[in-house]
Amino acid sequence: MTSGTAPVVVFDIDGTLLDSASGIVAGFAHALRAVGFDPPDEHTLRSDLGPPVGEIFTRLGLPAESVDEAVRVYRTYYLTSGLQQSSPYDGVITLLDRLQAAGVVLATATAKRTDIAHAIIDHHGLDRYFAVVNGTDDLRSSKAATLAHTLEQLGGPVVDRVIMVGDRHSDVTAARACGALPVAVGWGYGSADELGATGARVITEPAGLVAVPMLDAWLRG
Repeated sequence: MTSGTAPVVVFDIDGTLLDSASGIVAGFAHALRAVGFDPPDEHTLRSDLGPPVGEIFTRLGLPAESVDEAVRVYRTYYLTSGLQQSSPYDGVITLLDRLQAAGVVLATATAKRTDIAHAIIDHHGLDRYFAVVNGTDDLRSSKAATLAHTLEQLGGPVVDRVIMVGDRHSDVTAARACGALPVAVGWGYGSADELGATGARVITEPAGLVAVPMLDAWLRG
């Protein structure tokens, strides 16, 4: 699905393309209450967005026997209510338009389940940009495995032409595991300390992505 030596940019969704925290946090609280677990305060629920939801519930102390049901309730809530509480970050649409017009291949790799990733991308009218919309269908799947699957669906592009863009350390780790270039975004859910510790290039606005040498050279022709 890739074209020649065109760069490939793979995006995380939550905290990178979309500000979706409000819907996610509301879904967490709803799901935890549904299984009889008193949710922590909103600050705590917002403190570790990004990992698979089952992993987050486990870290919050939810008993193992309740995790699957809480995840099911969360996903149902998110599909019916949560995704409506999200919106693209300022500058994201302009960036996607520019990259697509230049022939850059775009895709996603997210900890969201793939059907939910499709639903939220479609809801915001972003499906026209992406050659592949991919997430995870296994609570224990790593971000690296998800990214590898995205690249497989793209037909196996040359990894030194691939950029992974995300807001958490797991995105950076996944990029390096797959041989891609990691770029971290400073507007998402990862802290400055977390992203700084990864050693990845950090951009502070979507337009900053085009200054990455690989993309800059491509856009200049």
